[in-house]
Amino acid sequence: MTTESPPRWIEPEHEGESRLALDLIPAASSNSRLWVFLHGLSSSRRGDKALYFARQIARRGEAFASLDMTGHGDSEGDLFGLSLSRNLRDVERGIVYLEEQLGSLQTIHLVGSSMGGLAALWYSARHPGRIGRNIVIAPAFEMAGRMLLGLGRERARSWRQSGRTKIRAGATEFELSYDFVEDETRYPTVGLMKRLTTPTLIVHGSDDEVVPCQLSRQFSERTAGVDLHVVDGGDHRLTSEKETLFDLMWRFAG
Repeated sequence: MTTESPPRWIEPEHEGESRLALDLIPAASSNSRLWVFLHGLSSSRRGDKALYFARQIARRGEAFASLDMTGHGDSEGDLFGLSLSRNLRDVERGIVYLEEQLGSLQTIHLVGSSMGGLAALWYSARHPGRIGRNIVIAPAFEMAGRMLLGLGRERARSWRQSGRTKIRAGATEFELSYDFVEDETRYPTVGLMKRLTTPTLIVHGSDDEVVPCQLSRQFSERTAGVDLHVVDGGDHRLTSEKETLFDLMWRFAG
């Protein structure tokens, strides 16, 4: 897999679905583990971490896939209708496609970054027994709520009233529906704490200015089967810590 290679396509089957782009490196042998990478907001399946993990997994003979969620990368759709519910539907479509393509699998591990990390946690919580391990990097807990608070009182009120606002994520600016906030109320963190049974490793930078590390500390302290590794001085993306991240996820998976 390179940044120039064409993606595989997951075609829409129901109204409202978008065509999704996915990369897949098949395993060297049958009955392998499958690793599925889920990117963060305004990122894509071919970010630095995803490409590095893909190379490392392929060298070890196991299967690796990376999905562009709706409105990201090469996938169709837009960011205006973004929601956790939509992301979870995308993850389900991706996993069904991969199971059809690969047949017998030993297990599926989800590797998610930020928004993709939160999607991984909720997907495995809603499908107990389907995912072997979660390895999530700075999962975006309370993403919509923190975004709303960050706008200030007047802009938050305007967002509620008009149903849309402009959001900046990194170098990207886009319009986002207020449905994003309302959808998040269906996914309270305390509910995730109760429902999550998949063994999970959270890796979070101590100096993350996007998602406070304290949120991962609280989650790991209150949720059974969740381990936390804090990268001292680490930022949100942890791109410079790719080697450490891979070593942690490989050892955690066993």
